[in-house]
Amino acid sequence: MPKQRAMSNTPKFWLEPGELLAWIGEANLLRDENWVVIAVSAEAVLNAYAQWYETHREASVEMEVWKRRCDHLLVISEQATKLHAGTLSQKLIVQKIKLHEPKRFDGSQDMEVVAQYLQDVQHFVRQGGAVCQGASEDNQKIDTFWHFLTGKVFHWFENSMKKQGVDAIPPEEYNYNITWDDMKVLFKRQYVPERAISVIRCE
Repeated sequence: MPKQRAMSNTPKFWLEPGELLAWIGEANLLRDENWVVIAVSAEAVLNAYAQWYETHREASVEMEVWKRRCDHLLVISEQATKLHAGTLSQKLIVQKIKLHEPKRFDGSQDMEVVAQYLQDVQHFVRQGGAVCQGASEDNQKIDTFWHFLTGKVFHWFENSMKKQGVDAIPPEEYNYNITWDDMKVLFKRQYVPERAISVIRCE
């Protein structure tokens, strides 16, 4: 699920397209052959908004206006669900959203390439592109991470996971027994040249 954004200024009262897709859930999305979202049920959209408002209404104990607004939107969602109870199974055509897939990583030992790949993986998951939507956010990122590795790099990943007690990729229930932060550390140790790390430390 998408992480809550910092709300130091004006709160955000709606979900962006990529965030909405992540909250709707993979099972409720209809995609074409290019994995582009083309339709989603009205019920799934209403449920996604309701869950999002319910979760984010406690964003700040000092923002009573924010809480009242979320409560109001929750009521609207509930009323809309009851009003359209007979038509919720119909599919709503939504704007086609082409997920930005990470560029396949081929083992290039370049600090910027490694950093960009990790950012792309995280962005892809935020867009709702992870295969294992029901898994934790860390496991979603790790599962997405290996899908865009070339053969030799995947072999390194597979061996690394065996050291974590994971014998099959993907593991049962997508549990990789490692956090995303620790996965990034392993990845950088393997593919970021030591001289680059030394320069960063000196700076």
